[in-house]
Amino acid sequence: MDEKRNRIIAVAKEMIALYGLKKTTMDEIAAKARMGKSSMYYYFKNKEDIFTEIVRIHSEHFHRKLNEAIQKAYSPQDKIMQYVRTRMLHLKELSNYYKTLTHEYLDHYFFIEQVREDFYNFENSTLSTLINEGIKQNIFAPCDVDVAVRMIAIAIKGLEYPLFVQKEQDLERDSQQMIEIIFKGIEVRN
Repeated sequence: MDEKRNRIIAVAKEMIALYGLKKTTMDEIAAKARMGKSSMYYYFKNKEDIFTEIVRIHSEHFHRKLNEAIQKAYSPQDKIMQYVRTRMLHLKELSNYYKTLTHEYLDHYFFIEQVREDFYNFENSTLSTLINEGIKQNIFAPCDVDVAVRMIAIAIKGLEYPLFVQKEQDLERDSQQMIEIIFKGIEVRN
């Protein structure tokens, strides 16, 4: 990647994290990056394009972290647990880093719609693979995998919500308990 483009992204990332997307201007990014504004327009047509690129880069990093967590686990249950744990901790890290974005998040949803759609497809594919692996190993009971994936994804999104409304939660504990309930249910077994 071009050095100037990287500098624009790094400066914009820092400024957006501090001030939010609405309050960050192309003029300020150019000044802090020590570039002419016209040079910036060679790489990005506006700050929303820069923001979209930042989100895309974060998304690629996120995918790598999730895949690494899964690869380190052995059983299908542990792979799903590590997936959920890594996902939640990464989102917490991002929400802490981008506190100013959490209030703007929904306002700028359209800038990252494609990235979110790609992640949705990645998550569904990953969870499907892990559930099918568990079924093949006779660890999980045969089930409608699409429904199971949808239910796990909904549960994960339920854990995600407090991060964006600045509520404290114990992500490790909550993620672990959610997965245990999904795997074992809440009924007493005889």
